[in-house]
Amino acid sequence: MNKVINLIKRLILFFIGMSIIQFGVALFLKTSIGSDPFTVFTEGLATVLDKTALKDFSIVHMIAGRAEVTPGVANMIILIVLFIGILIVDMKRIKIGTLICVVGVGPIIDLGVKAVSYFPIDSANIFVKMLLVLLGCFIIAVGFSIISASDIGVAPNDIVPFIIKDKLNFQYRWVRIGFDATFLIIGFIFGGTIGVGTIIAMLATGPFIQLLLPYGKKVVDFIVNSKEESESTIIA
Repeated sequence: MNKVINLIKRLILFFIGMSIIQFGVALFLKTSIGSDPFTVFTEGLATVLDKTALKDFSIVHMIAGRAEVTPGVANMIILIVLFIGILIVDMKRIKIGTLICVVGVGPIIDLGVKAVSYFPIDSANIFVKMLLVLLGCFIIAVGFSIISASDIGVAPNDIVPFIIKDKLNFQYRWVRIGFDATFLIIGFIFGGTIGVGTIIAMLATGPFIQLLLPYGKKVVDFIVNSKEESESTIIA
């Protein structure tokens, strides 16, 4: 019974972490001065797909709330495609958190964009926008530290580099750099925004995540009572 309660706690924490990350992504998008490579790709793909008949599909209207291929809709499409690829290549890497990301990230991005649109970000000067991107990086790191510590899976776009690393026997950092560079280049070609915010995101997100990972683990362990969970597993 205790294990079931702790799993529910982990699921709730995962969803909270995922929501926090997408709020940071929403800040990136609203500043319009560039963002991380995956968000650039998402934004660019949304721009391209919005010019097609896809925006008139009822499911798009249901997700976005209007006849528009938003970054949230584009994100969902990307994650579904990557998810199918992972199913074919390495199914064992998929956990329940991966499924939550596939269906939940897109709508939360659009909700986050709507929430931050109530603030006068568009009219802010470049210095304020740079600070907001930096804040977005910190928010993303907070969310990621919670998701990582919840230990129930990650998004498909975070799984793919590990699969490539294992299949090709390359170092993870080089695979990740190549993966992000591909997203960045294609996103820019599609119309995604690259700017000073992209540089800030690339320089700040990693260090913020490294800084906050231990704190995220402490928070999750405190809420989940992972020590008791481990002891009960040993006793069983």
